[in-house]
Amino acid sequence: MNDIITTMFNKKFMEELFKPQELYSKKALRTVYDRLAHASIMRLNQASMDKLYDLMTMAFKYQVLLCPRPKDILLVTFNHLDAIKDFIRDSPGILNQVDETFRQLIETYSCLSAGEFQLIRQTLLIFFQDMHIRVSIFLKDKVQNSNGRFVLPISGPVPWGTEVPGLIRIFNHNGDEVKRTEFTTDGNYVTPQREGSFDLYGDRVLKLGTNMYSVSRPVETHMSGSSKNLASHAKENIVPNPLAKEELNFLARLLGGLEIKEPRGSETGFRLNLFTTDEEEEHAALTRPEELSYKVINIEATQEPGRRAELSRILGELEVADPRPASSGKGEDLLALMDGL
Repeated sequence: MNDIITTMFNKKFMEELFKPQELYSKKALRTVYDRLAHASIMRLNQASMDKLYDLMTMAFKYQVLLCPRPKDILLVTFNHLDAIKDFIRDSPGILNQVDETFRQLIETYSCLSAGEFQLIRQTLLIFFQDMHIRVSIFLKDKVQNSNGRFVLPISGPVPWGTEVPGLIRIFNHNGDEVKRTEFTTDGNYVTPQREGSFDLYGDRVLKLGTNMYSVSRPVETHMSGSSKNLASHAKENIVPNPLAKEELNFLARLLGGLEIKEPRGSETGFRLNLFTTDEEEEHAALTRPEELSYKVINIEATQEPGRRAELSRILGELEVADPRPASSGKGEDLLALMDGL
């Protein structure tokens, strides 16, 4: 992590990022992301890198989309940097690099107007508007639909500096309030306690941008009918089938590899029945024509010691030992190489 963070907050790299410029293309962003991810000894294959990139882009899109007000994008960024600082708290040199970036962000963006922040937010959303990749954690929390689009909440705290919806005020041409009309809302809105801190240190209040895997999620107890059927079916599947063990024991007895024990108590052993019920078997036996009836063949599964030894001798003759060629080098065979390590 230290190597990646050091590369990410390199002074020259940060100076280049803070220069006024057009928004990076998706291809350029992916290239920068790949370079940063491989700045350390960590190496990811193409599939893992694709998943990591998709998770990063969709998580950031979700955070930008749910910002209560455009200026809160800065609080989301500060939450990102606060989390990074927790990783490098024991590395003063790298910590200074992050703090310097903090100061540049405050100096550059704290003086922008609400309209300028709205322009930044809109530009970012346009960049991500065609990305609808499904993320398992979002689907589990029901904040993303199966088509990859996010579900916007209709409850919770309203943006700082605004009022809870439910009241319409009517003013005259002099600016005096002349009438009030109340209405009910479907959402449960509340007034925020305080504004998040835009300083180097402080409580950001906003949780967007924090570790989304650290939130404890309650186990879902309400299930639909189909979900219950699937759960009960899965539960039935994990119950061991007692006949399976008897079938394996029967095969072992035929091969002479299992000691025969007399059934104890109510244990009746293994019985093969090709019919659904015993009644169906008895009915089939009664209605079967005489010319199609055959004698019952009994298979004696118990093996005498002499017969068992004879069977073991025959099985031994069936085994063909492949001669292993002599290895000429330590790395000639992968298994030989692993044995040599």
